[in-house]
Amino acid sequence: MQQTHASAAPELTLYYDGKCPLCVAEVEFLQSRNAQGQLAFVDVTQTGFEAAGHNISCEAAMAQIHGRTADGQVLVGVPVFATAYKLAKLPVLAWVLSRRWLMPVLQPAYVLFAKHRQAISQRIGPGVLRLSKRFLK
Repeated sequence: MQQTHASAAPELTLYYDGKCPLCVAEVEFLQSRNAQGQLAFVDVTQTGFEAAGHNISCEAAMAQIHGRTADGQVLVGVPVFATAYKLAKLPVLAWVLSRRWLMPVLQPAYVLFAKHRQAISQRIGPGVLRLSKRFLK
């Protein structure tokens, strides 16, 4: 999946691992709900990512999902998903993922998932990606 832009600056740019089937499935799902172009997506595995001036290293973006808001704020981990789901009109998920009192559980769980996402994705990612493509048609 390539970088996408709406005519106006997006509210959130997500930096994702384009070689991870689970990550790609998530991006495709969010893109399907991005009718107003509030989300943009940048594959950090694309040649030239580091040189493109994102000011986020590929290494950091591969360790945890990163996002940049329209005003330049960098989000890392669970807050990226909370913001993305809000913009994708998924208010229940956005609400749950934005609860500060849940962060002591959500953030470490996400970090653990992110650390092992390649192995997890090898097992279930292709099936999830096929399923998402089937339902997003």
